[in-house]
Amino acid sequence: MKWFSLASLFVFLSALSNAATFVYVSESKDKKIAVFSLDEKNGDLTRVGEIEMNGAPGCLALSPDRKKIYASVRSVPEYATLEIDPKTGLLKSLAVAPAAGSAAYIYPDKTGKWLLAASYGEGNISVSKIVDGTVTGEPIQIIETGKKAHCIQTDPANKFVFTPHAGELNKVEQHKFDATTGKLESNEPSHLEGAEGAGPRHMQFHPNQKWAYLVNEQDKSVTHCDYDSATGLLTKRKTLSTHPEGWDQKGSCADIEISGDGKFVYASNRGHNSIAGFSIDQETGKLTALGQTPTADTPRSFNLIEDGETIAIRAGQARHSKNAETFMVAAGQKGSELVVYRRDVKTGALTKLKTYPCGQSPAWVMGVKM
Repeated sequence: MKWFSLASLFVFLSALSNAATFVYVSESKDKKIAVFSLDEKNGDLTRVGEIEMNGAPGCLALSPDRKKIYASVRSVPEYATLEIDPKTGLLKSLAVAPAAGSAAYIYPDKTGKWLLAASYGEGNISVSKIVDGTVTGEPIQIIETGKKAHCIQTDPANKFVFTPHAGELNKVEQHKFDATTGKLESNEPSHLEGAEGAGPRHMQFHPNQKWAYLVNEQDKSVTHCDYDSATGLLTKRKTLSTHPEGWDQKGSCADIEISGDGKFVYASNRGHNSIAGFSIDQETGKLTALGQTPTADTPRSFNLIEDGETIAIRAGQARHSKNAETFMVAAGQKGSELVVYRRDVKTGALTKLKTYPCGQSPAWVMGVKM
């Protein structure tokens, strides 16, 4: 790993600290993607613009070079490539490409040459080509994996691909991935069974590449998995509830994120309307529940907003961070609200700052530091 000199690192971080932070929100029923600026001093959100889409936007994904956003337009269905103005944060439509279905999740691979997608209703995963940063043409591969494919991600090394399936299939598909050709091939075994009745929906890899964490829709929980980077296989360890003890009302989990320093996991509770927090044992990966923080009605998506120091850590340019991911933004899908939290990076605790109105049925939140 290459380390910058102290002088060059100071220049790099100083430049990032002067950059703007924008929050992009898929306003599904309005068929728009809204653009908000985030004040990193006080957490204030200001709506600065929007872009109309051909249909209802869902998942958003940032290109590896941080210059473009890819959007799943679920009701058409298609993928939109949008260019970011680094000064204003506003989006410009570059192109659309046909999708293999109503993609609940899209994910550009680490090379920036392929867009992976998981289509919920159609029960498939697919790979589309990215040329000069733009999603282009029909998908080059479509694989049927079963209904309710809800997420797709590569491992940190970009050699394997994983797809959680909520509902009755209750599994995580495991594929080998050729980043040269973009082709997927089933691994052996082909899938990991979810915890009993769990229904894995989304997942995230830990920065150390040894663990992965699943958020389970049906039984409202998070599962810690060991990850073998040589074989590309997951092994379940322990599953913990995202709810307070004794809470048994109707609800479901939606999204999951891991802090950039790898010390905390967060998951959203629909029904209980909260963000659950967990600390991660840095030796074992074991989770310890930290409790729940109230949020807006039906929190489908939320995002830890990266700052300059977080970006530096993930690029291998700094050993530690003093204030990485100081803010979180969560979207209440039913009430069409955004809630901003300040995050204590030492304890993982969230403090609610303010609630803001947004367009109808916000389905995705993504912060970008320019």
